[in-house]
Amino acid sequence: MSVTGISCFFLGLKALNQQGLRRFVVLPLLFNFLLYGGIAYLSYHYLFAFTDYYIKQLPHWLSFLSSVFTLLFFLLFVLVFLSTFSVVANVFAAPFNGLLSEKAQQLLYGIAVPERPLGTMVVQSIKRQGQFIFYYFPRFIGLCLLFLIPPLHPFLPFLWFIFNAWMLSMQYQDFAMDNNLVDFNTMRKQIKSSKRFSMGFGFIISLLSFIPFLNILIMPAAVIGGTLMWYKRQQNKATELL
Repeated sequence: MSVTGISCFFLGLKALNQQGLRRFVVLPLLFNFLLYGGIAYLSYHYLFAFTDYYIKQLPHWLSFLSSVFTLLFFLLFVLVFLSTFSVVANVFAAPFNGLLSEKAQQLLYGIAVPERPLGTMVVQSIKRQGQFIFYYFPRFIGLCLLFLIPPLHPFLPFLWFIFNAWMLSMQYQDFAMDNNLVDFNTMRKQIKSSKRFSMGFGFIISLLSFIPFLNILIMPAAVIGGTLMWYKRQQNKATELL
């Protein structure tokens, strides 16, 4: 694909100020503010105490690595809670994110979504997030079980980063697909068929999550970026048929 997943996110970020979309951005912004506010609160109250306790358990001969382990634990803590909180936040924000995706599709690309009553759309959005949770949760638990293997601890931040990138990419791309009546299993297959495209999108979302203030804009920007990714897939399909 000529457009990368990373560029799709930044195009979504640029579109936040687009006339006609601004009022649909407010609620996703509020949900994202609460998300990162919760992470900051938990970090302040629990992260430093937990890190200090864990560092004290290190053998004396590894004490010179305490700064490295402190950084790794900080990254791991943020990634684990970012993963959990993002899924929960997107479940509650799903109807609003779905509406933002619909308006972005209409305004930016001139394509109307299939008509559905508002109540039906809200119920379907929540149902779709439930399907995502059932997909996400067993994998989340499997990754958490790796905490029981101490030699793997230094590698866990990297594994969680990859996990977050993939899950966030899938979740944000799904709003447009759900609006256009693409079922959950088909959505998964389409995203897997363009792994580099999807992983680049999730990578930039996860990376920018660590930048204060900018991370507040991630949710609405990613929803619009995910809508652009759906549109590009439709263009590619049309080109292949010619």
